[in-house]
Amino acid sequence: MPTIQKFTIENFKGIEKVEIDLEVKTTSPVLTLIGLNESGKTTILEALSHFISGDRSVASLFEGPNAKVPALGLIPMHKKAAFTGEIKISAEILLDSTDISDLEEIAKSQKLTINAAPLKKTITATKKYIFEDSALKETWNNWSISIQTKTARSKTFSPYTRPTKESGAVDIWLKCVNKIHQKLQQVSYFPTFLVDMPARIYLREHDDETPINRHYRFVFQDVLDSLGEGLELSKHVCARIEEFKKNEDTPVWWSIFIGSPDKGPIDSVFQKISAAITREVLGSWQRVFQRAISAKTISVEWNIDTEKGDLPYAAFYVSDGESRFAINERSLGFRWFFSFLLFTGFKKTKQRKTIFIFDEPAANLHAKAQAELLTSFAKIASNGNKIIYSTHSHHMINPRWLGAAYIVENSALDYDEEDSFGLDTKPTKITATPYRQFVSEFPTRSSYFQPVIEKLEYVPPEIVGSAPYLIVEGVSDYYALRLAAKLSKKDYRFNIIPGVGSGASGPIISQMLGQGQKFSILLDDDAEGRKAASKYKDDWFFDDTVVTTLGDIDKSFAGNAMEKLLGKETLEEIQRRQELPGKPSKKQIGWYLAEACGCTPVAAGSLPDVAVERLTRVLDCFEARFE
Repeated sequence: MPTIQKFTIENFKGIEKVEIDLEVKTTSPVLTLIGLNESGKTTILEALSHFISGDRSVASLFEGPNAKVPALGLIPMHKKAAFTGEIKISAEILLDSTDISDLEEIAKSQKLTINAAPLKKTITATKKYIFEDSALKETWNNWSISIQTKTARSKTFSPYTRPTKESGAVDIWLKCVNKIHQKLQQVSYFPTFLVDMPARIYLREHDDETPINRHYRFVFQDVLDSLGEGLELSKHVCARIEEFKKNEDTPVWWSIFIGSPDKGPIDSVFQKISAAITREVLGSWQRVFQRAISAKTISVEWNIDTEKGDLPYAAFYVSDGESRFAINERSLGFRWFFSFLLFTGFKKTKQRKTIFIFDEPAANLHAKAQAELLTSFAKIASNGNKIIYSTHSHHMINPRWLGAAYIVENSALDYDEEDSFGLDTKPTKITATPYRQFVSEFPTRSSYFQPVIEKLEYVPPEIVGSAPYLIVEGVSDYYALRLAAKLSKKDYRFNIIPGVGSGASGPIISQMLGQGQKFSILLDDDAEGRKAASKYKDDWFFDDTVVTTLGDIDKSFAGNAMEKLLGKETLEEIQRRQELPGKPSKKQIGWYLAEACGCTPVAAGSLPDVAVERLTRVLDCFEARFE
């Protein structure tokens, strides 16, 4: 299967040039675009939806050749007065051995041999919008693929010369490009506003058709295509209605049609649509969220709108076995997941893989729904499918995918300025920087990756069961010990709770005492740690069995903070993995530990063996103490 290695976007709205790597430096099937509001995340996703293999039903929702509106909206805002140039969305594509064999067969059918060597290099496919003085002059697709052939009598390959249309000869170059295009990953964009499903979805094109109606009309056809029975909405529904109306030629034709046998075949089409949607959407709901749903069936019912020239339309209904509701009457959460599962369920095919693109998915839903959505992403992004999504919510960050994450920012806005109201007149300039590179180059600009910080530094209290608890100074200590426990593969029977500083664990202590829980406090053996230990003992009447410093555990740890137990070997490993120009800062160490701890399974070598040995000595001490 042809695989998209990298996207490049140029001159699209506020983007001068942005590159999104899918395969070159990362193997993650999920890419996260992280940024604040108005940073340009949506612009990047919209641009990708216009790529050569973009979904026609979704590209029509935005300005462009499929949208029946001027393409002026694609031009950079500050150049709209007189833009002359090209807007380009391109991708580097790599063919596998099967793809090359397919092209060899195409050449063989014309008694030619194709040179496979150039086909093993990446080729570029580009969607171009050519403007002159802000007017769209031309739209075309460009493929940079080198086709070299030779006849049976030739000894060397030569560049293939395409025949003219007048000659009537087979164009091997064009057949090869069409074959690649046919198998290339489809880009399917799911804008959040698609949850505003129309109450009536009209089944054929009409003059004032809305883009959202057009999208859902295509969805019905996708459902029919999934059945593999050759059913078409236009032929087996709309044409049948028009034919009956034409033959009857009477104002009461609809009343006659309802009682005629001609209605039965159309009812059968929608019964098939209803059964397919119920099976796919409700089945996926159960598999993804691992819980029962009150809805039992999804039905799609059809009728005609006499006030719109007898336009046929359909509507979704959901039944729980007792009551029946229109989908657009249900809650936002139900509508979001329904449209999401409907969108993803009928886009996946065995013949063609999909790159699903989601803009701020489930942004208006509660935290649990967002966490469930991340679970579904892991299931969807499999078997060659990929996901690109944008977010500014820490609930939508998965540490396992940070290696493929990007920080998106807009230079026209400065969120770090206290008096920033978005009134700056600087030209919009949207950039996308790999997460680790951004953190390395701009460690002080934390507002741009605040969702990640919140996700990695927020740990829900593990107040579950009757196990004892170890309270540590901060989140970095928490992740260091958790990571060491995972790497050691030992089963420690106590939970670790991060505090917010050496002497600031009073609220946690109050909770532990109030619940009658068994716990210990671990502090650094530096000056601050020893001072906090003395204060805890005086204020809370604790003895040495409750409050412990690292020096109490092992004399070799005396005078050290937890960070010292990591050793220089760990710091060098962090510097190497994050490609830092110098020694990592305390925050960078914390981010690394959090990310490594969040991976499942934990990557071998995340911590050097010597660091794991020191940290497990600490853990073993408290395991023995709690016993």
